Formats: sequence, structure tokens, C-alpha cells
Amino acid sequence: MITTSDADGIRALRCATPGVLSVYLPIPVDLADHRGLATRARELVKAAAGRAGSTGNVNEADLAAITQAIQHDSHDWLGHTIAIFACAETGLLVTWPLPRQISERAVISARPYTRPLYAVLQRNPAYHAAIIDTRHAWILAVADDRIDTLAERTGDGVPSPRFSGWYGLEAYRIQQRITHLARQHFKDTIAVLEHTADGQRRPLVIGGHETEVRQFITTLPRPIAQNVAGSFHADLRTLTPARVRELADPVIARWVETSESRLVDDVLSLPHGISVTTDLSGCVAAVRSHAVAQLIIPDEQMVPGFACDDCGAMTADAGGCDCGDQACHPVPDLLDEMASRVLDDAGQVTSVRNAPFPAAARLRFSAGVGAMG
Repeated sequence: MITTSDADGIRALRCATPGVLSVYLPIPVDLADHRGLATRARELVKAAAGRAGSTGNVNEADLAAITQAIQHDSHDWLGHTIAIFACAETGLLVTWPLPRQISERAVISARPYTRPLYAVLQRNPAYHAAIIDTRHAWILAVADDRIDTLAERTGDGVPSPRFSGWYGLEAYRIQQRITHLARQHFKDTIAVLEHTADGQRRPLVIGGHETEVRQFITTLPRPIAQNVAGSFHADLRTLTPARVRELADPVIARWVETSESRLVDDVLSLPHGISVTTDLSGCVAAVRSHAVAQLIIPDEQMVPGFACDDCGAMTADAGGCDCGDQACHPVPDLLDEMASRVLDDAGQVTSVRNAPFPAAARLRFSAGVGAMG
């Protein structure tokens, strides 16, 4: 599976001409539906060649390499989207199965089109899962296609309330013992969580019986509680690492979507033109001034435009700078161009669904940009 380092590495590649072909193609689970995949890839590339902002010519060698890879390896990518990057000029041919299906797309430009890669990484973060009851705890790390056991603990035995006898006093004492042991077990588990976190703020999913999960969450210190993405209920006797992931992944997906919605609300509540800008021209100006701490861009939308290699100008219209025709060239997607520059500046890029703006940016400092609407 792809990592952030992979995405950063391929984003840094450049071609002298707009000759890098980027294809994102969902792969059906049913093998019978694979016969038309190569044809669909060719259709996407043909559409990309005719799209506004694209000046690249389709290299038949690249197209042949892509279709051959699809025909040869599609059975290994069932249910995924395959990201393929090809450029005969540089000898580039890379295929990455992404951890979930995303929209199909092809782009021809002077560098790989990486917006979808970073969106997938954002929505499939590495996370920890804590599986807990009053006696046992397992801490798992889930990342890419790996599930690793970071720690495992078996607490002290707890006598069953069924053997408490007839007298209420004895029942009370045993219940107090159960409560004490559970609290100590929870404290020890929290200590393990703090150790395995190692200062990193990964999302945390809690799993187990409903009552014990609820009790455990109430004991968490604030630094750990802030990382809790949600919980699921399950019988620990039936859980395997794979089943934990199956139950935890939807929790993470909901947490990611909620985080995106909260980010949009936060951006809209901040002073426009000072802390944020929410129009395309303001974002372009802020990116060019290296003033963007976080760029927020909508899914799916592509904005063709122009970029200058000499002065760094970007614009949705031609004639955005005076450097000449050779320096200022069309780009298929300004949002991708802006995202790449923000990442180069060590800023953050976040994709959001159903954005009420063409783009938005949290600013490091006021760059003299305004906000419209």
C-alpha cells in the first residue's frame, strides 16, 4: 500500500514536457467485469487529452504500458482503485493499489497528479485499537495492510459474583474487589497506551463489551481521550486482529468525515482575510506568498489554469505574469498545483467533501489577501 513517503517521492518528479500520464481506475471485485478495464483506461486518457488545461500528447508507449499492467495485474487489485503513473521520457511506470475505491480519473501534465493520493492517505490514517475488559487488554497498531500487536496484558483474576454466598456483606466485598481490580487494570492499560503512543497523536478506537468500554473511556486522561475516534462493542472471545480491523475501520471513517465537517465549520467561523481566506484568488495569492498553514480543497473539482515556472504566479486565466509564453504554461488543475506548493512549504493539505467554497486556506500570517463571500 502507498505511504506518505511514496506520495512525496512521486510528487517531486518533473518532466520537461507535459508527458506524465496519471490514471486512477477502480477495480471491480467481480473478475467478469475486468474485461473492459483496459478500454475504460484508454477512454479516460482520451478525455484527459481533450480537457482544458491539458497540453500534453498521449504517448502510445505509456498507454500501452498502462493497459498491459491492468490486464496482467487487475486480479491482484480486487475492490481497490489502482493509481498508475507513466512517462516514457523519464522511464516512469508505477502502480499502487489504494486502500479504497475512489473516483476514476486521468490527467496529463508535467508531473504526476497526486491530489487523490494525499486524500486517500488522509482518509486512511494509521491508528491504534485498544481492546479491553476487566481482565484483559490488547493494544493493536493498524497501518496500511499491517496489524501489529503492540502490547498484551492479562489482569488479575476476578472471582465470579455467582459465588458470593447468601449474605449481602460477602457479595458487597466481592463486588468491591471486582471494582478495585478493574480500576487497577484500567490504570495499567492506560499506562501502556501512553507508552505505545510515544508522543504521536494517532486516532484511538476502543473495543469490547459495552459497559466496560464506557467505564474505561471515562477513566482516560485528557491527552488520550482527545485521540479517541470512537468505539465498537464485541465479545473479546470472538475477536481476531482481522475482525478488530473490520469493526474499527468504519469508526475511523466516521471520525475522518466528522473531522472534515468540523474543519469546514471552523474555517467559516474565523475572520476572513486575516486568519483565513475562502476564495480561489485569495488562496492563490496566499500560496504564492508562502502564507498558507493549511489548504482545504474540495473533492472531485478540478480548476484548469496557468502557472509560471519563473516567478511562481498561478492564475485561472492566461496572462497572469510578464515572464513570457515559455515560462507560463497551462496546468490541468490549479488546486493540485497549489497543494503541491503548500506541501513544499511544510504546510498541510486537507480534502473535504461538499465544500461550500472553491478552496480555503488557514493563514500563517496575513498576506494582504481578501475573501469574497
